[in-house]
Amino acid sequence: MSSKTADDGSGVSRYLPGDRSVSITEVTALTMPTVGWFLLFLMVPLLVVLYYSFLTYQSFSVVNEISTFAWVNGVFTSSVVHSAFVRTLGVAIVVTAITLLFGYPIGYYLRFHTGQIGGTILLLFLVIPFWTAELIRTFGWLPILGQNGAVNGVLMGLGITSGPLEWLLYSRFSQAVGYLQNYVVFMAAPIYISLSQIDDDLLDASETLRGDPIDTFRNVTWPLSKPGVAIGCMFTFVLTIGNFTVPTFLSGGSSTVSSLIYNRYSQGLNYPSAAALSITLLVVIFLFVFVLFRYVDITEIAN
Repeated sequence: MSSKTADDGSGVSRYLPGDRSVSITEVTALTMPTVGWFLLFLMVPLLVVLYYSFLTYQSFSVVNEISTFAWVNGVFTSSVVHSAFVRTLGVAIVVTAITLLFGYPIGYYLRFHTGQIGGTILLLFLVIPFWTAELIRTFGWLPILGQNGAVNGVLMGLGITSGPLEWLLYSRFSQAVGYLQNYVVFMAAPIYISLSQIDDDLLDASETLRGDPIDTFRNVTWPLSKPGVAIGCMFTFVLTIGNFTVPTFLSGGSSTVSSLIYNRYSQGLNYPSAAALSITLLVVIFLFVFVLFRYVDITEIAN
């Protein structure tokens, strides 16, 4: 395919308006590195995992024989796996809702009550905890929420409680706190970006039409921020459902799908069962993302 060019008098060829300036060959050359990277480091490993899920497991070893045992007994008919999936999905949905509850006001404040530079700087402060490893951030809650921790010490020192509150640690509360600390920035950042793209003239128009702040938020701010909310929910849900550290060290030992996957390949070297669980978890994540983006057009955030 050819494209027309014109000389602007300086000896430099430029493409005429309305003509295609990039050929199919050039597009292919530009996209091939990305496609190759995608195939090599995503599709190929996934196919290997899928292949392992159909192999046979015998006596702490994997036999190269095709079998559906890992799927039938390790996923579809296992009550332990069903309970773990229900628990994991429930936690992911609740954590996503709580993170949205905290993340949206943060993004809203950064957009409407700080300048562009100030909002960016404050947003960077939310990233500071990520300068340390997730394991260290998780263990950091033990001396804070423990029976002899800082929170119980303050409560007992002020006379609010007569003894330490046991539910602060190794509970659903501590698990939610750990998730919130890790993922609130993933919710607040896309919401802030989405809110930053709202034209101030639209807000002024709402005020001109005698819309109060609640009406302006309901009819202008919230609808236009939905792409950021959808991306934030996607990040939070996906990261929560696959997290291993927080439920292991803060939940008191309740099994999640990620912990089951870890136990099956670390304790018994049951790679087929772990692979089947991994593929199932991946399918659940894809279904969530597909349904979410069916209702919200995230491409609007790039406009």
